Amino acid sequence: MKKEMGTKSLPMLLKGLLLIGLLLAAACGNNASNEGQQSNAGPDSTNAASNAAPETVKDPVNLKFLYIWPEYEAIMNETIRLFEEKNPHIQVEPEIVPWDKAIEVMQTKVAANQAPDVSFGWTHWMAPFVNEVDAAMPLDDYLQQDPAWEQSFIRSDLLDISVVNADKPFVSNIPFKLSFQVVIYNKKMFSDHQLEVPQTREQMEQTMEKLAANGIIPLAASGKDGQIDMLKDSFAGMNFVKNGTAQGAWLAGEESYESAEYIEAMELAKQWFSKGFFGKDAFAVGNDEIANLLLTKRAAMILGNNNQIPTLQEQVDDELGAFLFPAAEGLKIQAPLTADGFFVLKTTQYPDEAVEFLKHLTSEEVQKLWASQSKSMPVLQNLNTGDETLDGLIDQIAASATDYPVQKLTYNPAELSKQLQAAFAEYLLNANADVTASAKKMEADHRKAIESSQ
Repeated sequence: MKKEMGTKSLPMLLKGLLLIGLLLAAACGNNASNEGQQSNAGPDSTNAASNAAPETVKDPVNLKFLYIWPEYEAIMNETIRLFEEKNPHIQVEPEIVPWDKAIEVMQTKVAANQAPDVSFGWTHWMAPFVNEVDAAMPLDDYLQQDPAWEQSFIRSDLLDISVVNADKPFVSNIPFKLSFQVVIYNKKMFSDHQLEVPQTREQMEQTMEKLAANGIIPLAASGKDGQIDMLKDSFAGMNFVKNGTAQGAWLAGEESYESAEYIEAMELAKQWFSKGFFGKDAFAVGNDEIANLLLTKRAAMILGNNNQIPTLQEQVDDELGAFLFPAAEGLKIQAPLTADGFFVLKTTQYPDEAVEFLKHLTSEEVQKLWASQSKSMPVLQNLNTGDETLDGLIDQIAASATDYPVQKLTYNPAELSKQLQAAFAEYLLNANADVTASAKKMEADHRKAIESSQ
């Protein structure tokens, strides 16, 4: 039976083989005639090609980018390279300006219609670009469309710092690296005097008393460069929070320097100044001289900025540590944060691409790059840099109060701060100065600044 079936099937098999041969020959002929068009294309490739969406060719984009930090030009160039690698149609054209000319240069560029697409700006000093020249683009919609980005920052109130006007309640600046007042201390000196890092303001005062009794400047600070003035403002802010009065005029930056909260802060600062906690020559020396007091071990602590830590650590054999200034007993640390950030100009032709660049700057990859190469303080939460001091400060900031009221200043505080520092210095240096009279003078200068901005 099997033999019979095989015999009958042979003609059919030969016919099938012949048909296949003819089809192959035809296919070869077609390939030869269409060489250079569909050569080597399989029977399904034509359908696949016709069904695939055409590849979108993006138009080239040139983003003009202004920033400070010539000392970090190599790191910024690497940052830009990484962005352009991921976005080949975008070219970033950087420009560096001196930090102390940044606002002036930007205002001039805006007036001359030569503004960049993305510019450096301090998060808390956006008033000139929101109010005076109306140049900053609102970023709220982009943040809301990307919740992961909006929620990635180390503290929920960090974005609110750039909301500088209640009449224009929008986020105008994205933080890039944190800048805040911090206590930098010599760990060996603390160990030698059996001292622990103070957890409350009361403990801080006790620590300073012990150091002063041993002939060591406890907390060197520059009155000349405004460090003591900043500490006084921090005391006042904590008083407003403690008393539940941080609202209304205070939030608008229009609180009275004659208030009980400010008077109390001024008196505490003067008490510490009179005890020599900041050093006898606090108003005769600047930040560089203050740093030298720590390096030469004449001071156990200095009141400085977190950006000073890596430079100081390179110049001293002992290990340095840092902590946020502690709050009074019963209060969470109130750490007003500011940041070096970037904003997008309203005049940009490429708002989406500009925002993509902001996202790149605040990506984990870039934040780690800057933390490792410049010891910059990251703005992201839960970011482990591997640097003990940086990571310790990240933990402290994450644990600090997030309900610290953010002031929405309608004026640029730069010039006003100089006037207030001078008035406060007079109060500290004059043993017989009346705190009420001094506060009244500061308030008069404050009112002039507010009125001039309206």
